[in-house]
Amino acid sequence: MRHPLGLAALFMIALATAAQAQQLPFKVATLADGLEHPWSIALLPDGDLLVSERPGRLQIIDAASGRKQAVGGMPDVRAESEAGAMGLALDPDFAGSGRLYLCYSTGWTLSPGNRLSAFTLKDNILSGEQVLLDGLPGARWHNGCRVEISPEGFLFASMGDATDAQAAQDGTALGGKIFRLNRDGSVPADNPFATSFVWSYGHRNPQGLAFRPSDGALWSTEHGPDTQDELNLIEKGGNYGWPLCHGTDACGALANYHPAVAEFEHDSTIAISDLIFYRGDAFPDWKGDILFVSLKTGRLYHLKLDGNRVAKAEILLDDEFGRLRDIAESPDGSLYLATDNGEDRILRVTPR
Repeated sequence: MRHPLGLAALFMIALATAAQAQQLPFKVATLADGLEHPWSIALLPDGDLLVSERPGRLQIIDAASGRKQAVGGMPDVRAESEAGAMGLALDPDFAGSGRLYLCYSTGWTLSPGNRLSAFTLKDNILSGEQVLLDGLPGARWHNGCRVEISPEGFLFASMGDATDAQAAQDGTALGGKIFRLNRDGSVPADNPFATSFVWSYGHRNPQGLAFRPSDGALWSTEHGPDTQDELNLIEKGGNYGWPLCHGTDACGALANYHPAVAEFEHDSTIAISDLIFYRGDAFPDWKGDILFVSLKTGRLYHLKLDGNRVAKAEILLDDEFGRLRDIAESPDGSLYLATDNGEDRILRVTPR
């Protein structure tokens, strides 16, 4: 059976997995515990962590002591299965304005939805909600809801198909899309579809967004059905195939189709989650590379790119800490990982 990364890359993954028994260039310690399904980590200007928890909470975690402090003023959140308080991003002017963006689930059984809103955080309390995108489809599963700010200052957010696969190819539906907004909630004039927030479509459940520092290109990680989790390079107006086309498969049925750059794996799922491009100096061999985490397999991956293709893939952690939901980089270049096991921790990865 063919593999999208090729035999050489598979061999490199096998070597890296075997190397877990040997000395690794990093160590992992618990920064904070006692969390419940942490979903997104944002680094505050002072280096402390702001963490969303899916049951409907925000926590500020002291980067030195791990002490937690709950944020007040949270909106009413529909917390069930995969739905809840999810994607989180700070405004570029957060230090002055306290403005942040949160994607969260709304309603309940009869009217489930998702919403993207802006808030002001001051004195550990949220206030002044400004709803930017409302009426997004919602379900117990496939809510997407990753939030990221582009280098140019646009607000991007992902939306899963909310278990309605056909919505991903429906230009009138909001499910299965990645959105691009001005930070005031208006539609950018150069979006690909007139008067629409939609930037790309044909997505199943994209839960990772990151911009490559070298060129500002948007990359995404996306859950496949039960195989072929995807790493995608997101192009303006691109169609990413779901539910008609999967992974790196060729697909002649769709115009403007963009196959995945890589898939993990062709015959199984790792339940891929968030990604970053590493920018720091603590791990110089990773600089400019992709790091991402997975849920089902509990892995931390390192990918080295050659242009827009994966030249090398290695597994740095392999289920030592259970499910891994989020990854973030600290100002000193160390990493934070959020587990997703129900009784959860924020882990810190530092050089050995």
